[in-house]
Amino acid sequence: MTESRNPYIDANGTPKLRRSVVGFIDILGYTDLVKSAKSRKESQDILDRLHRTLKRSREHVDPNQSEDTLRRLRDKDFSAFRAFTDNIVIGHPIHDDGEIELGSVFNDLSYFQMLMTMEGFFVRGAIAIGDLYMDDIAVFGGGLIEAYEAETTLARDPRIVLAPSAQTAVNRHLEYYGRGSHAPQNRDLLRDSDGQYFVNYLDTLIPENGHFYEKELSSHKARIEEKLALLRSRPPVWAKYLWAANYHNYWCDQNSCVDASMKIDTETFQLSPARLVSDA
Repeated sequence: MTESRNPYIDANGTPKLRRSVVGFIDILGYTDLVKSAKSRKESQDILDRLHRTLKRSREHVDPNQSEDTLRRLRDKDFSAFRAFTDNIVIGHPIHDDGEIELGSVFNDLSYFQMLMTMEGFFVRGAIAIGDLYMDDIAVFGGGLIEAYEAETTLARDPRIVLAPSAQTAVNRHLEYYGRGSHAPQNRDLLRDSDGQYFVNYLDTLIPENGHFYEKELSSHKARIEEKLALLRSRPPVWAKYLWAANYHNYWCDQNSCVDASMKIDTETFQLSPARLVSDA
């Protein structure tokens, strides 16, 4: 993120807080992932896969990393992106009521979450609206704090939720449309059973041109099934991936182009008690 391309540094090179859409994303199980490597080669393989996936997703989100930089730089509403350890922060300065910027972040984070999940890196996070400053040295501002706190206290499962500030903004934007069901937010987001709005990232698999990315959905299914099988002995963690399976199945049910075979048979992975000693 060079200063000349950083939307949080003015023409004089001075750092400026700007009202922004802020996304704070955490990679789930990062410590366990690092510890799981039994050799240096396994560690290198994990690093290669993680670095490749982050690089690919960053090229979509951050104009400074994209081959299409010049086109994106002509749009003053581009995002800033920073990854550190197991966290990612995205900032998108707001110039009006925030609807366009929120929509852009929904799209960017949907793509990011889909790519990460297909590679077995599940994420959770939150989106807020508030003041932000970010560069290669520091990330600062009330918007960051709200997004971080929402990720910590509200996200819980592998989902990117809306902090109160962002949810309030979305509710206001929905009023712009005579029929709320036709609003773009009604596709970008879903409301969970606990009332939280979250990013409906699987919809990236059926873009506006109508093409269905079946191979990617199959990969998504496989990664969730791997986690459900692997984490049976850790019920609190296992439950997070049952949530992911239920979301996967819900999305499949909502799209007629998806064959029923693409759903996850959650009964196969259900946890149940057993006798201490069996006669079998």
